[in-house]
Amino acid sequence: MSAYDFLAVYYDAFQKDLDPAEWADFVDQIARRYGKKTGDGEKGKLLLCDLGCGTGLVTSELSKRGYDTIGVDNSPCMLDQARSNAGPRSKILWLLQDMTKLDLFGSADIFVCLLDTVNHITDRKALEKLFGSFSNFLNPGGLFIFDVATKKHFEETLSDNFFYLIEDDFTILWENDYDPKTKLNTASLTMFGTEDGEIYSRCDEDIVERYYSDEEIREIVSKYGLEVAGVFGDLKKRKPNDKDERIFYCVRRPMDVLSSSEKESKKRR
Repeated sequence: MSAYDFLAVYYDAFQKDLDPAEWADFVDQIARRYGKKTGDGEKGKLLLCDLGCGTGLVTSELSKRGYDTIGVDNSPCMLDQARSNAGPRSKILWLLQDMTKLDLFGSADIFVCLLDTVNHITDRKALEKLFGSFSNFLNPGGLFIFDVATKKHFEETLSDNFFYLIEDDFTILWENDYDPKTKLNTASLTMFGTEDGEIYSRCDEDIVERYYSDEEIREIVSKYGLEVAGVFGDLKKRKPNDKDERIFYCVRRPMDVLSSSEKESKKRR
């Protein structure tokens, strides 16, 4: 069982300081400012795909804000928890996929990837593959909204520190190690969890993230014919500064860029 499968039941308690509504409001404000007004969703709604959706709390909040919504994650247990959180009346489509190998039934108007999920893609080629997939799956004029953890977050907040969280039904011990030369951050986790309060399960796993600089992000964006529409710091509608823990990017696919299928169609004509 992966760390994310193990954590699924406890993840929302682990992230109790996160306000899903605040994140959804921020994404919604950016999308309305830089994106299209109507899209490919039901009754002209914007079709939004949440990559690395986890337990789906932000995904569900985005759905409440009028988006036709898809949640993608590669942890079956996380998706099970997301379905449970969303409830039986939810119309959200949940897909079990590796987002670096994206394979949708059609294209979307907005992709989001939140909570430093991009940093978990430690292979730059894999990250480029994700951006490259937007030539097929992101509509012209569509947006990719995502955040990355800052250098300060890795070098100062995480650094070589030790963290722990002890609750009634789960405990997480986290020894951190950031290497500025490789830009890789390793969180060595030891986790205990129980469902009956008597028998505890244990999971040990290293979770690795990579720091991506603004220069690297912009290189990848440009390489795949996209454009940076806006950059923001820490859930604020302002430019990033040295104190920020996260930087948010709003990347747009220009209206005059054709998808691979559109290019083939044009050739046949």
